[in-house]
Amino acid sequence: MLLPLAFMLLGLWEGQRGSDDWAAFDAERSRLAGVVADLEARVPRDGRIDFRMQFRRNGQTYAGPLALDQARAARDEAGTMTTLMDWRRVLPPIAVVAGGLAAMLSVLVLVAGAGLGWVGQASRETLVRGFSLVRRLLPPVLAAQILLATAGFVAVVIFETGMLVHPGLGGGEIKLLMLAAVAAGAAIVAAGTAVLGLRRALAAFEPDPLPVHGRVVSAADAPGLWRLTQGLAARLGALEPEAVVVGVTGGYFVSSGPAVLTPSGEALTGRILYLPLPYLALMRGDETAAIIAHELAHYAGGDTAYSQRFLPIYAGVARSLDAVAAGHQGALGLLGPSLRLGVFVMERFHLAVRHWSRAREFAADAAGAVVTSADASARALLRSGSLQPSIVATLDAAAAAPDSGPADLVAAALDRAIARGLDDPAVHLETEQAHPTDTHPTTRERVAALGRAIDPSLLAAAGAVPPPHALGQLAAYFADPIGLCRAATDDFLGTVRAQDAAFAAHLETTAAEVGVEEQVLRENSRPGAFVFVAAGGLFGVTALAMLLVGFPGLPPSQAWIVATVALVIAALFAGLGTYRLRQGERVTLILRPGGLAVPGLDRVITWDDIADLDLTTNQTGIVTRLLLPPEAPFPQRAPGGRGIKLDAKRRIVTIALGLPRRMKPQDLADLFGRYQQAAQARRILAERNAGASPAPVPSNPVA
Repeated sequence: MLLPLAFMLLGLWEGQRGSDDWAAFDAERSRLAGVVADLEARVPRDGRIDFRMQFRRNGQTYAGPLALDQARAARDEAGTMTTLMDWRRVLPPIAVVAGGLAAMLSVLVLVAGAGLGWVGQASRETLVRGFSLVRRLLPPVLAAQILLATAGFVAVVIFETGMLVHPGLGGGEIKLLMLAAVAAGAAIVAAGTAVLGLRRALAAFEPDPLPVHGRVVSAADAPGLWRLTQGLAARLGALEPEAVVVGVTGGYFVSSGPAVLTPSGEALTGRILYLPLPYLALMRGDETAAIIAHELAHYAGGDTAYSQRFLPIYAGVARSLDAVAAGHQGALGLLGPSLRLGVFVMERFHLAVRHWSRAREFAADAAGAVVTSADASARALLRSGSLQPSIVATLDAAAAAPDSGPADLVAAALDRAIARGLDDPAVHLETEQAHPTDTHPTTRERVAALGRAIDPSLLAAAGAVPPPHALGQLAAYFADPIGLCRAATDDFLGTVRAQDAAFAAHLETTAAEVGVEEQVLRENSRPGAFVFVAAGGLFGVTALAMLLVGFPGLPPSQAWIVATVALVIAALFAGLGTYRLRQGERVTLILRPGGLAVPGLDRVITWDDIADLDLTTNQTGIVTRLLLPPEAPFPQRAPGGRGIKLDAKRRIVTIALGLPRRMKPQDLADLFGRYQQAAQARRILAERNAGASPAPVPSNPVA
């Protein structure tokens, strides 16, 4: 809001100055008109020259007819400047109106965002309705503010440069005018880019399907689980899930939007309940019931439906911010207010969403405690935190070696828990579950909200190692628990292998982008050499012409001197250009698969030894700075190089070179990037072939 207000205040100040400037030039024009009239009246009628007629201009006194001519020129110039000042007086009101309207829009957005964020914490429906309206209005409001701020800036710049426009412009004034034109043009281009980008923020939003790693289990596959789920839904008064999905990754969650299963690719819609098999096996029956009841309570409270309504708001505001940020750097700070307004709206909405998320988590915990018990719900919260490290470690170990992984990851997780024990539940009391749009309360807060004290007996029960026969309780849920666990394990390991193969193919493609041959970069000196030769030829032709026909206004002796000097210059230019052409283009860099060779350094700098690479342009070419880590050998100078600076203390190698032929700075940066990425890809492939090839673990969101 301060920047628009600054434009408004500056416009008010310029308005007074504009009026004063116009008045001064108008008075000068009137004065000079009187002087011209007086001189015209004094012109002799007989055509004689009267040197008593005098006029002083630009520090010089003119007499006779010249005095009248200079007076008329001064009068006309003052008239032109008066007209210019008259037009210039239009600009301050533009700055005032534009700055005032932009500031007013800022105030409206701030008040609306803060107000909706506050009242939205009293009603989710108000929250969704209010910010849905803001999502639609924010892009045009930001566009209007950007255009107004740009208009105010351009008006201020033109007003301030208006005084530079006068007959006989000097070099300094021309430079200032060019600088002002560049600044105004950059602001207009940046504003146009942002406004065009804001149109995309108004486009309809379609959420991407939620990826879920698992498989659907029907009532025939899981009769006990479906009976338990349906019974809990009936007791809660909640809608039943339309699909139950089980897998070996992630934690419990529910969703009500589109989803796609991996690795099968099956598309699902509607209410989905996801259950992780390792937790089903390693948690007690009442703990599982409490967690399922908690998830179903989200359906009873309409939480998943509201979450789906939140997504377009997040997406719309985020796209608005992206559009403004795209032109922010080149806009001289003009887009800063609009960008901050968008961030403010996003923050207000996020805080209100978080308020409801935390409130609904407490409500869902309470619902789970009603249909089971507060003790079971508290144990479930604590025990899930204790089990997680053991389950994740089992999955990580299988992902690191999928070809030798266990046939049943659920049984492997049980074996690991029995052999190594579980984490102390007290360690995870401050844990917050991650969520795409909010943060859940900590485990300590959730247990306290259940009215259950965290005493030693509760912690001991939550951290107890599951018995060896724990897998047997899966038979109460599924018709074929062993077959289901093995099928889910196959899904997991198959996905890991597919990801591993895709990653290896990507590494091989990246490594192959750089051949085994070295690429030599040479300085593009031929154009400069041709310029020297052409300049030498031009001086030589001029000298010969002077020797043959002379030079008007110079006596022959002086013409010979000038011609001799021109011939000497021609010889120097032509000789320098010819020398550079015969010398050829200097090798500046040699890019090899293993590293970067620089003439003038005693060793090749390997790509893995470059911690950071920075390219900046200057008047003569490009400056490359290489930062080497402390453990990397630092090069020393060798004969044959130039433009190299070594800073061993800061571990920086600076290379100043001309751009290679037909290369732009970005082309050179991309070339360096390809070689670095290829070297990294070869190193990772070598490590994988040596057996160190951990693969990413497919995961599901945790609700």
